[in-house]
This record gives sequence, C-alpha cells and structure tokens, in this order.
Amino acid sequence: MSLTTQQTVQYSYQGLAELAHREYQTGDYENAEKHCMQLWRQDPSNTAVLLLLSSIHFQCRRLDKSAHFSMLAIKQNPMLAEAYSNLGNVYKERGLLQEALENYRHAVRLKPDFIDGYINLAAALVAANDMEQAVQAYVSALQYNPDLYCVRSDLGNLLKALGRLDEAKMLRLSRPSTTPPLQRSS
Repeated sequence: MSLTTQQTVQYSYQGLAELAHREYQTGDYENAEKHCMQLWRQDPSNTAVLLLLSSIHFQCRRLDKSAHFSMLAIKQNPMLAEAYSNLGNVYKERGLLQEALENYRHAVRLKPDFIDGYINLAAALVAANDMEQAVQAYVSALQYNPDLYCVRSDLGNLLKALGRLDEAKMLRLSRPSTTPPLQRSS
C-alpha cells in the first residue's frame, strides 16, 4: 500500500469515527452503530469505538450488548475507567447495585479525576440508600470541577433531603469556582 493510500485510509477512518460520534451525540443511534461496526471491523482493538458501541447499546436499552462491548474494552485495556463506568451503568439498570458500585468505585480509583464516574457512583449510592457516601462522591466530583451546576444542584438537593440545610445553603451561596467545605456527619 502506498503512503498516499495509507493516509487516505487513515483519514477516512478518522472521519468515520467523527461522524459516528456526532451521530451518537444527536441521537442517531442506528447510523452511529452502523458506522462504529465498520470501524470495529477495521480495528477490533480500538477502545474508543468499543466504548461508543457500549454507549449506543445502552441508550437503545440493549444491555447485554452494552455489557459485551464494555467487557471487550476492558479486555483491551484493563485500566480504562470509562469501560468500568459503562459496565456499572448496565448493572445499575438491571438493579444489581452492588456490582454497579464495584465498577464505579473501580473506575474512579483508576481515574481519580473522572467526574462522570463520581456522578454515576453518587447516583448508585443514593439508589442503595447510602446517602453519606453519595454526598462524598458528589464532593469528590466538585473538587475536580466546582463549576458543575448539575452536581452542585444534586448535592444541594441531597443535603436538603438529609436535613443538612446549612450545608445546602452554603453550597448554594458559594461561588461556583470554589467548593465549600462540607462537614462529614458521623
């Protein structure tokens, strides 16, 4: 294969990957899946494609396929936090909270600045009725990005539900670029 042909193949692969990602973002899961499958056939070890396939299938409620592609991504790269988080989403959706929590915790251990991992962990902890640990997961997310309105809002609502009104008020009044210190309840 000539250098020009190799460059064309690389560009078309990259362009197809970008197209699949755009289709996923706009909710065109059918075409996103079709294009990801083309990419996967060309490079079965590409973890970005495997993660996108996992996410597509999760959005389409095809949980077995979502788990399958997450596990393939983990097999390719056991350090890929996003794959564990995706697998946690499947377990949470199936009502297997302990397995979901294990995967979310593993994800944030692998990638301590993985904000989506903390958000997923917090939601699963709320579902498991472990509110104090959920507060800590939200606080961890805010330590990495204090400007996340949805996290600040969810944390504030959780603090209110726990009767920790002063902390909820402090969170609401603090500047988004700073994370207020929250007291840990024992």
